[in-house]
Amino acid sequence: MASTENPCFWNEFELKKPPLVTLQVGDTGFAKHVYVDINRFLLQQGGEQESKEFDETAALIGRLMARRKNSFRNMPGFRAVCKLNAALCRLLRLDLPRDLEQFRGTLPDVCDGDSAGVLPTRSSLEFILVRLLGFYHLHERIRECCISAVTYFTQLLRNNFFMEFVTLLVATIAKINKLSILQANRSADLYNRLRPQVINFPEVEKHRFLKDNQELPEELHSPRITKEVATPTTAPVLMKPRKVVTRVERAKSDVGTVIAREEHSSSLKSVKTKFNATEVLATVEDAKRFIARETKSRKQNPLPENCLTALITKHEWLAAQTLFQRKLSKDPAKALDVFRKFIISKIK
Repeated sequence: MASTENPCFWNEFELKKPPLVTLQVGDTGFAKHVYVDINRFLLQQGGEQESKEFDETAALIGRLMARRKNSFRNMPGFRAVCKLNAALCRLLRLDLPRDLEQFRGTLPDVCDGDSAGVLPTRSSLEFILVRLLGFYHLHERIRECCISAVTYFTQLLRNNFFMEFVTLLVATIAKINKLSILQANRSADLYNRLRPQVINFPEVEKHRFLKDNQELPEELHSPRITKEVATPTTAPVLMKPRKVVTRVERAKSDVGTVIAREEHSSSLKSVKTKFNATEVLATVEDAKRFIARETKSRKQNPLPENCLTALITKHEWLAAQTLFQRKLSKDPAKALDVFRKFIISKIK
């Protein structure tokens, strides 16, 4: 029997089913509506394409999680995917169609014209309603995990991280979320149809399923896709991307900057044309003076126009100096030749 200590008794793993007892009653006309509602729900769950797609997509979620377990185990979004997979496994363990089929089998034949007959007790219907509550809230949990996971992985997608895997994962989660809303709508509709029929079933005091302090909600609200989109948690997912301004557009809008760059580049070209490596780097002493002068110029901000090594990166300039000093002690001529070739390749 449901525990009084747990207010969410519908979420218990070991929810004990009440004994199936049927009693003779004088009026069973309302039972045909219960039979039709349950039968419609079972046909929707077992026969429509959405149910098959839900099972296949849920299995794909488990495979994707297992494939990237080591790569994403510390990411918040991946933990949300693990919680989503746990909720899907719990949904499979619930096995609501089995309980509905057993309860439907105890109802009288809908084609029977006689109003008198046997009906299951009220506790059996209350057990079905509790199962529907668990089914409904599990789908609510699934949608929460979907939103949490997609919010995180969409940020990775914007930053171009793990594009192929994240794209597949986001598409799979979105499909699970859509199908979950459909199934939650069906369960809420069935609950709202069966809940008013509780008082029509016979009650046995010894077989009461609910305790005195436990009550079933009068109505369940059907989730809608529009409500999910309007929630604040999904706002980061629906943000519009920033407009990208290219260099060409920036140059067109800032003519002064373009002119300044052209003047600077032309001045560098004039300096480069005047540079003669054979004369400037004729001897080892000339190379040492050249290194000292250029090193001093490179430390200034902004760089002076007579700085010949302005286009050489910092690590390349340091590497050239180190190589020159290393070869200078062994073969000064070779050290000068290597340094001269390096400068010529970078300046001319």
